[in-house]
Amino acid sequence: MKSTARVVVIGGGVVGCSVLYHLAKNGWTDVMLLERQELTSGSSWHAAGGLFTVVRPNAAAEMHRYTFQIYRELEEERGQPCGFHFTGGLNICRTQDEIDSNAMMQSACRRLGIEGHFISLEEAKEKAPILDTSHMIGAFWEEEGGHVDPASATNAFAAAARQMGATIHRHTPVTATTQRADGTWDVVTEKGTIHAEYIVNAAGLWGREVARMAGIELPLMPVEHHYLVTESIPLIEDLGFELPQINDNETGSYARQEGMGMLLGAYEDKMTHWAKDGTPLNFGHELLPDNLECMEWNFEKSVEIMPVLGQAGVKRVINGPMIFSPDLSPLIGPHPALRNYICANGVMAGFNQGGGIGRVLAEWIIGGEPEIDIFNWDVARFGKFATQKYTEDMTRYFYENRSEKVFPYQSFPAARPQAKSPVHDRLAAAGAVFGTGFGREHATWFAPEGTKAEDSLTYRQPNWWEPVAEEGRAVREAAGLFEYSDMAKFEVSGKRAAEWLDRIMANTLPKPGRLCLSPMLSDKGRVIGDFTISNLGDRYLIVGTYAMQLVFDRHFAKYLPAEDVCLRNVSDELAGLHIAGPKAQEIIAALADRDIDSASFRFMDAADMTLVGIGKVSVLRVSYTGETGYEMYLPRALQPALFDALFETGAAHGLRLCGLRALMMLRLEKSWPAWGLEITSDYNAHECGMMHHVKLDKGAFTGREAAQSYGPARERPITLTVNAGELAVWGDEAIFLNGKPVGYVSSGGWGPVTGQHIALGYVAANAYRADGTYEVELFGKLYKAQLHTQPLYDPTGSRMRG
Repeated sequence: MKSTARVVVIGGGVVGCSVLYHLAKNGWTDVMLLERQELTSGSSWHAAGGLFTVVRPNAAAEMHRYTFQIYRELEEERGQPCGFHFTGGLNICRTQDEIDSNAMMQSACRRLGIEGHFISLEEAKEKAPILDTSHMIGAFWEEEGGHVDPASATNAFAAAARQMGATIHRHTPVTATTQRADGTWDVVTEKGTIHAEYIVNAAGLWGREVARMAGIELPLMPVEHHYLVTESIPLIEDLGFELPQINDNETGSYARQEGMGMLLGAYEDKMTHWAKDGTPLNFGHELLPDNLECMEWNFEKSVEIMPVLGQAGVKRVINGPMIFSPDLSPLIGPHPALRNYICANGVMAGFNQGGGIGRVLAEWIIGGEPEIDIFNWDVARFGKFATQKYTEDMTRYFYENRSEKVFPYQSFPAARPQAKSPVHDRLAAAGAVFGTGFGREHATWFAPEGTKAEDSLTYRQPNWWEPVAEEGRAVREAAGLFEYSDMAKFEVSGKRAAEWLDRIMANTLPKPGRLCLSPMLSDKGRVIGDFTISNLGDRYLIVGTYAMQLVFDRHFAKYLPAEDVCLRNVSDELAGLHIAGPKAQEIIAALADRDIDSASFRFMDAADMTLVGIGKVSVLRVSYTGETGYEMYLPRALQPALFDALFETGAAHGLRLCGLRALMMLRLEKSWPAWGLEITSDYNAHECGMMHHVKLDKGAFTGREAAQSYGPARERPITLTVNAGELAVWGDEAIFLNGKPVGYVSSGGWGPVTGQHIALGYVAANAYRADGTYEVELFGKLYKAQLHTQPLYDPTGSRMRG
């Protein structure tokens, strides 16, 4: 066995073999995979192998589609059999909500060209004669559906990787991983130690154990999962063609043909965790004891639409462990706490996602960044809040409720309450409805007195539609107070602080007492951060998206010098409050120890000041509402006193408590983008309208060379108002021009003052036309839309500067 390798992949399941294959395919052949037993040991060997591509969000759909396509490549171009069955897929619709859900996915997937459409019940019966359609009200067909043989697909990746020069060692368990001072790794096995530049943890059921060797904890938890295989069914024997993949999402069940019988799997409504504290090292190709009672309800519901299941004998029962993250999505990418340590863990649907994950991780390792925004699967989306108890609670909830729909802005009850702000009780007493993000509770809206403080779940207009609009109007007419702690906050100080910040930010740094907005670019010119940077004299305060803080930490660490720069993540040390509206200046002026009028404290000013005598508060004259506004950051212990003073003083000025949904609706009226919606790493700065914050003449900064040579924009931002009537626009809906899909809605909602459905989105660069006839697709129908070349509200920005 060689003693060096550029990359060592730990784990020989489908994900690990896919990573190895994609590294070799892209020219990195000095790569090695270590498997503790045989390839497919753990979860891969007993997987059902189902494939589907119509899924949200788009990044996941792209991963599914690519994986579907790579099996063809392996078979046709590499000569490696995968047991690939291209059958198409059929989604069963029992309720209107399920039809709506599929219609929304259909519209979202138009962006990628993924084909899916509704078919009649008669057509569904033709494609799957085993169906009893009397329990269905609709059927959705996806063209790219099917399944693969798990062992064949895994070994196809492995064999193709070997053909290109990669090395695989079976029966080679890793016993230790140790990082050297230069960031490289020593991977210790019983057969010797390998010195590697990178490690990829693709250890599946043993992902936690391998991570602990490196001193990190991954939020993962194994669960039991059942499926059964029937004996041969005469109706299937006589068909002459293979049945499609059949998904019954409302019962958490999936089925496909297996030989001349059927495979039926289920996400049981009472799940069982397995090996909570650690996966046994001697576990391999074993199964767990059968417990078919736990899927009895799923089976009964499946017999309703596939009666042959109740007439066939059961040939085999599979109860195998699978390992999940808290939201059941993969944990992939560089771990933010370690250099050159890549995670490929928690992949629930390995045969649906493994090819895409291999591609993305190869891009990340070789090119320094993935080619698409993959934050929804990034390991850095979970912080210290993702404890073992949190992971256990969340995996249980999402597994047991996998058949439930996910509605716009939905918050989930598991692992609640999470961390609270110091004024949480005050907000709750005022009727706040709370959501969560990155482990913390935040107020989303305030229920009027006498109404229930909880969200209704719907794809149409929910119960908070008008209360949120009222909060927005209060901001426009008087003033609104927002609890604003959930922002990523970093303090930068030291002799070289300005030099370092100037190196990683695209905008010119602000002078003392001023602030600026700045994107942060990757080496390839993609937007990977969007910040407010305030120069407070003795330090800089950087404010960005709360959920992205570990992603930012990871990027900052790449460029941070060993000395003369002090970077502190103070996201949870500093609480925040935000006041905005035409009366905001009068309110804060009554509390400040200095002049706060527009001449003394201008728009885009920033300063430390004392408010109501409680201590130092960092005040930024900026607002995401489009009104005169002030963001205030201060130690958590001081937040209640400032909150009370603002609320008491503001009472005479019409001040109203507002939630974050009102903030998101107000910014729509200004056509302002939001991180993760309009601003993502899918785009270069000139494509998402941020070039005015990119100063190419300021000198060297990360991404400058790429930004100087941007090609023509592929897409451009668009603002539309939509004649949606009693419906709602949420995001991911397809945008049509002259009857053809040309783009998508990135976010949508209701303008509190303009009183219109507003959609922000992107269209192909050649499809942006002032005189164009636009439409937006809602639940499979097209609704007229009007393009707006300026913000609908205060297009000159005079109100926020006044």
